[in-house]
Amino acid sequence: MIKPYIITMIQNDMSMKAARRCIKSASKFGYYPEIFNAITPDSNPKDIFMKEQLSLSSFTVNTSYSKMEPAMCCFLSHRELWKKCFLDNKTIIVLEHDAVFVDKIQNNTMLHKFVNLGKPSYGGFMRPKAEAHGIYELFSKTGGYLPGTHAYMVTPDAAKELLQKAKTSPAPADLFLNKSSFPWMMESFPWPIEADDRFTTIQKPNGCVAKHAFSKEYIIEDVERKWKR
Repeated sequence: MIKPYIITMIQNDMSMKAARRCIKSASKFGYYPEIFNAITPDSNPKDIFMKEQLSLSSFTVNTSYSKMEPAMCCFLSHRELWKKCFLDNKTIIVLEHDAVFVDKIQNNTMLHKFVNLGKPSYGGFMRPKAEAHGIYELFSKTGGYLPGTHAYMVTPDAAKELLQKAKTSPAPADLFLNKSSFPWMMESFPWPIEADDRFTTIQKPNGCVAKHAFSKEYIIEDVERKWKR
């Protein structure tokens, strides 16, 4: 059984509530995710980038959509799980707290290095032409990006390559994970996991309007205050 880990801000009540929902949904299909404490702005991500001589250039674009430090924290949190995958030499499933299991993961998923398991959570997307159960080349987003980073399987071999690329070209996680950089990325259909995202700590209002779950009740949480759109 592949071990799932949920990136969760344990200090944040909404994040913990979402993570518990994820665990409950996963248990229905025989998966038991473990909470993995996220890197947050309190961890001083700029200091981490400086100490490890990581470039900030990819985090300074499109700042009208996402907040810079939370986007850096998201990337660093995913990177920590890639490290764990590689060092433990065990294939894992990386989840974000808003992930919800709706089906079992296909058995043939393990035949690949990296498989997106999450249904797109924003904007338009495509389905494979055959629309048959299977593992396909990354298909749902034009441009070859993951349709969100809420659920994917990663092997130690894939994690090694992700970590090597992360040293020279760090970027927001949803841009970093793409088929151009990593042509071996695959995608499961139908998607066994969906994102039920009702709040964000990363994106600004302009970055939320394309989300499928966006409504006037969607919560955009700031470091110092909360507000509703």
